Amino acid sequence: MKAAVYALLALVSLSAAAQSLPDSVYTPLWNYNGTWKVTIPGKSTDTLVNHCARTGLFFVCEQNVNGSASALIVFTPMDAEGNYRTNAVTKNGMAAGPGGDLEIKGNHWTYLGKGEADGKTTWYRTTNDFSDDSHIHFEQSQSTDKVNWTVQRTGDEVRTDKGTR
Repeated sequence: MKAAVYALLALVSLSAAAQSLPDSVYTPLWNYNGTWKVTIPGKSTDTLVNHCARTGLFFVCEQNVNGSASALIVFTPMDAEGNYRTNAVTKNGMAAGPGGDLEIKGNHWTYLGKGEADGKTTWYRTTNDFSDDSHIHFEQSQSTDKVNWTVQRTGDEVRTDKGTR
């Protein structure tokens, strides 16, 4: 019985939080919607299709890569200033890791996450720089100290279709 009461209280507080956030908090996330051609030097071009939706407090994008479902990315606003918590759910319904943070400052987006292995922490950072609403240059890096970053790969995404809302 206590668990049901706690679940109901959590649901009510999430609903109140969603109602208190303006639509503008979600506006930048709509930039992901649609079909993108992803190029990474030395690899063949991939087609990424994002089907995005706001579902109350949450904003989600189902990602399909080359015609196959890949993951559902869940964005939870932390405030009205462009800070979000992110989590990926794989197509088998499992969380893809501990999640991370996204900070949006204008056209510069920074994802930050970490992993733990053998008592050591590795930080992962992906930056997206939008030159306009249909062109992204990205860089993926990792670090053991959050100061010195090693670039793992870079690439570009070009939107070919904005999809529907």
